[in-house]
Amino acid sequence: MARFSFTKVWLLGCAAAFGHVALAQQQPDAAGHQLRTIEVFGKPAEVYAAGSRVVQLDSSYLSTYASGSLAQVLQAHTPLYFKTYGASGISTVAFRGTNASQTAVLWNGLNISSPTLGLTDFSTLPVSGFGNVAVQQGAAGATYGSGAIGGAVLLNSSIHKSKGLAADLQTEAGSFGRYFGSGSIKYGSHKIQANTSLYVGEAANNFKYVDVTQFQPQEVRQENAALEQYGVTQDLAWQLSSKTKLALHGWYTLMDREVQPAMGSAANNAKQQDKNLRLMAELEHDSRWGQTELKAAYFNDYLHYTNNSTNSVADVNTYQLQAEQTYTRGNHWSLRGGINLQHFTAENGGYAGEQQENRASAFALLRYDPTAALKLSLNLRQAFVEGYNPKPTPAFGFDWKFYNDNINQLSLKGNVAGSYRVPTLNDRFWLGAGNPDLKPEQGWSYESGLRHLFILGNSFLLASELTGYSMLVDNWIQWSPDADGRWRPVNLFRVHSKGIEASTKATATIGEAKLAVTAGYTYTSSEQAEVYEGSGDKGKQLMYVPHHKAILSTEVNYKGWSALGGLNYTGLRYTNNSESNYLDDFILVDVALSKRLQLKQQIIVLTLRSDNVTNTDYQTMAYHAMPPRGYTFSLRLIIP
Repeated sequence: MARFSFTKVWLLGCAAAFGHVALAQQQPDAAGHQLRTIEVFGKPAEVYAAGSRVVQLDSSYLSTYASGSLAQVLQAHTPLYFKTYGASGISTVAFRGTNASQTAVLWNGLNISSPTLGLTDFSTLPVSGFGNVAVQQGAAGATYGSGAIGGAVLLNSSIHKSKGLAADLQTEAGSFGRYFGSGSIKYGSHKIQANTSLYVGEAANNFKYVDVTQFQPQEVRQENAALEQYGVTQDLAWQLSSKTKLALHGWYTLMDREVQPAMGSAANNAKQQDKNLRLMAELEHDSRWGQTELKAAYFNDYLHYTNNSTNSVADVNTYQLQAEQTYTRGNHWSLRGGINLQHFTAENGGYAGEQQENRASAFALLRYDPTAALKLSLNLRQAFVEGYNPKPTPAFGFDWKFYNDNINQLSLKGNVAGSYRVPTLNDRFWLGAGNPDLKPEQGWSYESGLRHLFILGNSFLLASELTGYSMLVDNWIQWSPDADGRWRPVNLFRVHSKGIEASTKATATIGEAKLAVTAGYTYTSSEQAEVYEGSGDKGKQLMYVPHHKAILSTEVNYKGWSALGGLNYTGLRYTNNSESNYLDDFILVDVALSKRLQLKQQIIVLTLRSDNVTNTDYQTMAYHAMPPRGYTFSLRLIIP
């Protein structure tokens, strides 16, 4: 087993990183010397993911669903599958047939997934709290570390880069007792950029649904599903000098919710309170050696669950330090290397006592563009975890534009990547269920695809992409009911996930009208390829993984009017690994109509939205009712 002194590694990392900044600041540039910059390739880490499928969420969708959670936007406008435990329950994402704990979620470059659960509850992530959202599909362990087996969701704070003051206010009311309000104020100058935003929302979620567990199914009203949520974000960037920048980020969310009971279950008055505090400081410095970046963060995740017989508290503190150095040479290559250190402390009513864990990793990311038509990336990460010995996780990708006649562009892309995930604290230490002998997950992912662009001047663009992938993961960890109905974590010997992802987006300008149509489809097969002797369901689809998922969305803008429509199809899902029980497929249709009014310098946006227009009766988790057709009206004031 790998052993190391976390304190020594932490202090060494701090000394090396801060020492380098000090050294760089002590060496002034020679007269006329031009500092190198990494902006040629772009700042985000996904630039080192050549051959991978990376999707940036459209700002118009983020604006339309600004009052909702990130789960709502991603569910409606990407082919990802979310498992949602009712209107007030937790919501988790699954990439390429994996489970929620095999998805990395990063905020400004640092992983925010809970070390106890190993996942992120997307129902607690407000759309209004981020500047941009990107999704990377496929294994990305070399870039993002433990947990990035199926993919990664990349969240970045909003930084106001314009000069002067600006404000944005929004209020919203909707069906089932839903109310929401948010406001932000921004300031920018050549030295300082600041952004403060807050939001408050509540929902009674007292909708009617059909209870299918009764002998004769009948319509009943949902009870014990109300929620209240609050949040505030604070972002400050200070240009200390022409070469040095300091940024501070703060993010606090609170959600009080009644835990929606499953159909047919006895009422137990279950409630859950989630508090999440995230603080981060970033220091960037440009020198002749490239760009040095330091990130230090503190996260606190607090969860309090109660019902008629249970009172459980989980209080987790996470400390992170990341130091990285990026060096760019001309327009052809960029190299980034660094270390990431993590320390967890967790107090949980489900544990025998406080649990702690230390992790560290070293990584190197290389981007090389030998020609304008060929992009290559080669990445490597080595993790160090107390009690485990993870193997190195490399990744190689390419993107080759092999045909270009100024109207049609064809590109071939591919990626081979390793991945890993260590068991979570709950996996190992939960009393009566945890298994300290669980093995860590280790896998390989392979993907290849074609991208086609068809361009007609500035009036029409058609972008299409087809990707095929195959992923093998050994010792896959899954919580599933045992023979007595108790949920426990077990290792599945080997899981093989494979599939196809297809997407196309057309944008056109006709006079004063702008049109956009996006379609996407995924086919996913996720099965146990090998099983331990005497156990497992070899060759059968894993629970809650739909074979088919598809989306279709449209947007039309004309003279201040905007109309959006979305169709989302989710195929049949099995609720156990033996394929003996399943949930039916379903289609959801959402529409929205907005009017943008200009009043001198101010802008008013009126939006009417309807979700689940066809009033579909559906479930994403067995026996947890989801809302029927609902309406929302919002008023937004923008002071630029």
